[in-house]
Amino acid sequence: MYGVICCPKCRFVTGVDLQFKTKKCIKCNYNINLKKVRVIFKTEDNNELGNLIKDTRKRVENGNLFVEP
Repeated sequence: MYGVICCPKCRFVTGVDLQFKTKKCIKCNYNINLKKVRVIFKTEDNNELGNLIKDTRKRVENGNLFVEP
């Protein structure tokens, strides 16, 4: 299963494989604990992940991340 998360330190949006425990942010090099961070979207389809990341980045830029569109 895949997920979309936001780095708690720099707010960079990235996709992750949820079977792992941690993910290193490629922007700020912060080690993200996947058990403690909020997963914004979950999907089984790897092809859908790119569109979810783009949508989430737009929401973060607008400041309405957890408001339904």
